[in-house]
Parts: sequence; C-alpha cells; structure tokens
Amino acid sequence: DKRRMSTEPEPTTEAPAAAAEAAPASAPAAAPAAAAPAAAISFVPGEAGKSDAPAAVDDDEKRAAAIKKQVEYYFSEANLTNDKFMRTEMAKTSEKWVPISVIMTFNRMKALLPGAEHAPVAAAMAGSEVVEVSEDGEKLRRLPALMKKTVTLGGKEFVGRAAVVAHARPLLQKEVELAEEECSFIKDLLSHHAKAAEKIGAGIASIKAGCNPKFPDTRCFVLVRADGSEEDFSYLKCVDALFPLEAPPGKGGKGKGGKGK
Repeated sequence: DKRRMSTEPEPTTEAPAAAAEAAPASAPAAAPAAAAPAAAISFVPGEAGKSDAPAAVDDDEKRAAAIKKQVEYYFSEANLTNDKFMRTEMAKTSEKWVPISVIMTFNRMKALLPGAEHAPVAAAMAGSEVVEVSEDGEKLRRLPALMKKTVTLGGKEFVGRAAVVAHARPLLQKEVELAEEECSFIKDLLSHHAKAAEKIGAGIASIKAGCNPKFPDTRCFVLVRADGSEEDFSYLKCVDALFPLEAPPGKGGKGKGGKGK
C-alpha cells in the first residue's frame, strides 16, 4: 500500500464539472475548487488486499469513516508487526508521532483524498480508540496506552519490552546452569524466535549463559541439547518479535547482551 513498492493502480476521480464562465476582469479571483473525491475505491478500508466490490465514498460521512478505518489499520499491531517503513517513521521521534504528510503519500490515502488535505484526516480521527491526533492537527500516533502489551513468560507477567529485558539480563551473568524456573522463562522466550525449532534441535537438556565465538565480548544464552550439542541464540530477537512496536528499528536483535543468532 505504500509509496515505495505499490503496484496498486491510481484511483479514477470523478470528472470535474464544466468550467464556469470567466468573471469580469474587475471581479475578485474565485477560490480554487477542492479536489473531487473518488466515487469508489478498489479496496476495503482497514483491510489488506483489494476488493472485487468497490466501496462507495461519495459523501463526506462515508469518506471520513473510510479514512478512519484505513489510518487505524496503518497504526494497528497487525500492520506494524510487518511494516518496517511505519515503524521507522514512528521511531524518528521519542513520542512516536508520524506526520500526516507522510500518511498522505500512501496510495490508499491518495485514493480517499486526491487533494491530499490534512484537515479531513485529523477530523476523521477524532475520537479514535487507536490513533491520537497532535494538538496542531498535523501528526498522528498510536495511542501510548496501546504501545505496551502484557506477556506471560515462565509463569510471570511482564508489561512491555523493557520489563522482559530487565529480567533477562541478570540471567546472562550467571556462571552456572539456570534453575528450572529460569529455564522456563527462557524456553517461553525462545518460542518466539524465528528459528526456534532449529535451535531446539534434539531437545533442551539445560540452559546456561555463555558467549558466541563470533562475539566473545558479549553474553548470550546457550542451549545444551539432549544429544550433547550446544546452540546459542539472541534473546533480543525473541523480545523484538514479542514487542514489534517497541523494537529499535534496524537493530535485528543484536544489541548489548544479545549478539547471538
């Protein structure tokens, strides 16, 4: 849907009305006409993919509802989990604001508002339970309360990325095999690794803290398999998969204490 890799055809707008007769030279110039909205769109706002049944957006109320659904989709966890562009834009400010001007570069928003006006977007998002509008009406962000989520690992609840990292880091400093409760936490965390099954291999006999030979100056978790082999992994990759909205862009899970695979 984005400007960078879109194959979606540009919308067809309604033909403009016939031009009025020219005003006398002494008359004040007429205000420029607003861009005519598209009468129908080839997608369902708030859903991925195209639609075989175009939706009508032929009045302000329908258009506002469509804008709201589409913008809420952009800021939804379902989209942000895989949308690196949006996550990168959000990471440009500590408060996670994204300019409406950026949102208006997306093809679906161009279809809904061919004139690329900002005010209709800000107005449509008023009262949203997902997206917040800045005081100047020029920026949007996912509601801060929705940025953090609660996860259960090893039978304990953690709120947000920082809480999981804070619990994991002291375990990296241990020089002995982890206790059963600590292993339960690590196993639950490992389940979110993209290659969890490959890492587990023949099964986990125990877990310890150690170093990846390629990164001897950092610590990581090491799985001791049932067949005696060992495999390390990046716990930060697991954390980033759990909290995609809080993950530092471009880090790839290789932060301090996590330069494993």
